[in-house]
Amino acid sequence: MELKLIYPRWGSSHLEWPVFLQKVKDNGYHGVEIDLPLDKDEKTKILNLLKDFDLDFVAQHWETKSLIFQEHKEGLKRHLYNLVEANPLLINSHTGMDFFSFKQNLELLVLAQEIEKETNVMITHETHRSRFSFAAHVCLGYLKEFPDLKLTSDFSHWCCVAESMLENQEEAVSKAIEHTFHVHARVGSAQSPQVIDPRDPTYEAELLQFKVWWTKMVQNSLKNKRTFLTVTPEYGPFPYSQFMPHTQNPIASQWEINQFIKNEIVTDWKN
Repeated sequence: MELKLIYPRWGSSHLEWPVFLQKVKDNGYHGVEIDLPLDKDEKTKILNLLKDFDLDFVAQHWETKSLIFQEHKEGLKRHLYNLVEANPLLINSHTGMDFFSFKQNLELLVLAQEIEKETNVMITHETHRSRFSFAAHVCLGYLKEFPDLKLTSDFSHWCCVAESMLENQEEAVSKAIEHTFHVHARVGSAQSPQVIDPRDPTYEAELLQFKVWWTKMVQNSLKNKRTFLTVTPEYGPFPYSQFMPHTQNPIASQWEINQFIKNEIVTDWKN
């Protein structure tokens, strides 16, 4: 199995595309995680640059947020078809809304599965606040109802929602790991979806717990003899990261922390 390291465009959109892609490639990443515009000309420009730099990509859908269910469903469909046309490694989707009914969110998951089967492009669904999968115990219900559900696992959101390190939700965590096809590697805590700096010994316990989860996700992919597992170090920019008071200077560097997370995962993988 190949461990594919992916870098997020999120937090680097101020860089021109060639500068960003060269930086990613020079630092040992296999690809990038990006959304794509609906405008075909703009999308083609980005895809051509990815080819020029010989980089893979994970496509990201996050834009659909309509509160009206039918509009939401049509928006999801439009964005997913726009992404599958580009033939990414997979699509990571922010799917549904936390206040939609179980039946409504399930309808969106079925739609995504139908598109996946039609196009042969994998679609995974991120464990993310405000979406159908916003909490561990809620997502567990969907995993039991929908055994083919594929997840992008980012347990930092679940820790924040549950105000715990999920020590009392072992069934939901284990089930989610079994369904993990893409990993967002960010260290969260019981009080936030992102610790200030995972290199700080203050957060040693949180870092160790997330490393245990990431290792289990890798082991599960190996056990299931998958061709690859994609991992995106995803320490985020403001407002996920914090500014020094009365300034707009980040307390810590997004890029440096993502390199730290990448190196931790690669070291564990080699061991």
